[in-house]
Amino acid sequence: MRFMTSSDSHPPSGLNGAVQAHLAQNNARVSRLEHQGAFYWVKREEGLSLRMRLQKGNAASSFETERQALHQLNALNAAVPEIIAEGPGYFVLSDSGDNLQHLLQSPEKSLKDRMPAFVAAGDALAQLHTKNISHGRPAIRDFCWKDSKITLLDFERFAPKRNTKKGHMQDLLIFAHSALASRQGITPELSIALETYRAQNPHGTWERAVDYCDRMRWVDWLTKPIQWRKPGKAKEFKAIPMVFDLFAGRDVVQATGL
Repeated sequence: MRFMTSSDSHPPSGLNGAVQAHLAQNNARVSRLEHQGAFYWVKREEGLSLRMRLQKGNAASSFETERQALHQLNALNAAVPEIIAEGPGYFVLSDSGDNLQHLLQSPEKSLKDRMPAFVAAGDALAQLHTKNISHGRPAIRDFCWKDSKITLLDFERFAPKRNTKKGHMQDLLIFAHSALASRQGITPELSIALETYRAQNPHGTWERAVDYCDRMRWVDWLTKPIQWRKPGKAKEFKAIPMVFDLFAGRDVVQATGL
């Protein structure tokens, strides 16, 4: 299996052998590798049964979409990880830290610890849209925080056809919805992330999201039977009216200062 690296990247000594040994022993789609005191994430093409391919689509295509997206976005200096090494059916990324969902739910992290990460997340999403790029599915678990730096992950849904004003609007709503579903309500962290994004408001995305939510209110009523499930169930559906209220300006809290 040929081992390749990004033209601008020089992987640590011995990483080649460590990756090959790891691949031989680990079949997981995403797995962590420790080498010379540093952590890396090895992502490989997902092996799916026929039934799962019908449900999830072409895994090889999704994998290559993400690989190429990371190369393209690195060339544009976007807040994405660099591919340290790659080969047929896999690539290797440096560890980017804890994702925002983990930070939001961790009792070990204080509000003061979390706020800078969410400011950076709002800024990173705005900067991506300023470059006329859409992520495709920027849930808060796809934003990682390490050494005062935010990194966006998981570009399997990246596509030029989504690099539109509508695509930016969808990104913004997905980001907000994922945070609302995680904590079942607006938080100071989400509030400051959205304030940071709205201060830049690339291409009028905020107003476009407000208009879209106003027109889609019927989805709330359509999904009410699912929203009425017992606590802990159907969190994504229960967050739908929260998104509508947030972009209607009826459920926004003031972010507390650092």
